[in-house]
Amino acid sequence: MTSIGIEEEFLLVGRRLMLPVTPTNHETNILQGITAHGGVASREWLSCQVEHASGVFENVGTATSALLTFRRKLASVAGQFDMIAAALGTAPSIGEPNAAVSEEARYLQLTELAPAIAADQYINGMHVHVSVPDPETGVQALNGIRPWLPLLTALGANSPFWRGRDSGFASWRGIHYRRWMVNGVPPPFHDFTDYQTRVEALLATDVVAEHAGICWLARLSRSHPTIEVRACDVQLQTPEAVVLAALIRALVCAAIDRPPRQQPEAELLDVAHWQAAKYGLDARLLDPFTGAPRPAEVVVWQALNHAWPYLKEFGDADRVHSGLKLLLTHGNGATRQRAVFQQAGIDGVLRYAGWTVDELEREPAHIAPQYDSLRTPAKLGLG
Repeated sequence: MTSIGIEEEFLLVGRRLMLPVTPTNHETNILQGITAHGGVASREWLSCQVEHASGVFENVGTATSALLTFRRKLASVAGQFDMIAAALGTAPSIGEPNAAVSEEARYLQLTELAPAIAADQYINGMHVHVSVPDPETGVQALNGIRPWLPLLTALGANSPFWRGRDSGFASWRGIHYRRWMVNGVPPPFHDFTDYQTRVEALLATDVVAEHAGICWLARLSRSHPTIEVRACDVQLQTPEAVVLAALIRALVCAAIDRPPRQQPEAELLDVAHWQAAKYGLDARLLDPFTGAPRPAEVVVWQALNHAWPYLKEFGDADRVHSGLKLLLTHGNGATRQRAVFQQAGIDGVLRYAGWTVDELEREPAHIAPQYDSLRTPAKLGLG
C-alpha cells in the first residue's frame, strides 16, 4: 500500500508576554527528545520552532494516534517551561529582537544570503510525503498534482495574522514563502531526466546552494522515496491534518494512474495559488480541469470525486468526506482563528492554538460558546 509521512512545525510562545520564545539549551534538548510512534522532533529554522517528522504509515488511523501523541507530549513539555506550543502557520505577534536562527549550516547560509526575508521566517508548514516506487513515477505524480496545489493551499490555510493584525490573507505563510528563490507551483517535467537537469541548472546559480533551497509546493524528496507536498500550513488540529494527508495521498495516486490530458497554464496556476492564499475557502478557486474560476465548494467536491476510488481503496473515504464537509461548514484554520480573534484578540488566538495542540477538553471562559464546537476532534467530527 502507498504509505505517508507527515512533517509538522510548531511555534513556541512564552505565556507571560505571548511572544515567540527561545528555549534554553537544556529545554531544547528535552523538546527535541520527544518521540511518538517512530516520529522524532528536531530544530527548525528559528530557535522558537519545533518540527515533528512522523513515522511512516499506511493506515491514517495509526497516523492520527501518532500525531496526537506527539502533540500532547509537546504541549505537556512546553507547559512545564511556561510555554505554549502553537499550531499556527505564522506567529501572530513578534517581539524584538528577532528569534535566534538555529545553528545549522543551511539556515545560517540562507540567513546570510537574504537577511530581510529570513528575519520574518516565523512560519510553520505541514509537509506530506507520499511514497512512490521510483523517480519516474514520482515525476508523473508531481506533474499530475500541480493543478490541485491551489486547492490544498486553500484547505490548509491557517495563518491570517501577522505582526499583531490581520494580514488580509488566509495563508500569509503561503505569500511569505513566495519571496524565496524557488517556490510556487513546480513546472511540468518531461521525465525524471528532465527533472534532474532542471534542478541541476538551479543549483548552478549563485543563490540556490542545495536541494533544500528548491521549495516548490511539491517536489521529489532527496532523502526518501516520496513526493513531498508542501502546500498546507500546519493545521490547528490533528484530525484535519490527517484528512488533508489522506486526500493528498489519494490525489497523488490518481495523478499516477490517471494523469490529466490537459492542465491550466503555468501562469494561471501561479495566480491561483496566490488567490487561494488570499481567500482560502471564502471565494472562488481554479477549476483544475478547465482553468476557469469556480466556487470553492465545487472544487472541493471535484477533488473528492477525483480521489474517491483511492480513498475507498485505502479505507479513507468516509473520514475525508466528513472532514471536507466540516471544513466547508466551520471553516479552515484561518476562518476559525479570525472567529476567536473577534472574541479574544491575538492572545486568545494563541491560547486557542495551545488547546488545539494538546487536543484535550478545556473550558476557556473568554471564548464564546458558539466556538466550543471548534475545540476538539470529537466536536469537529473529524476524529
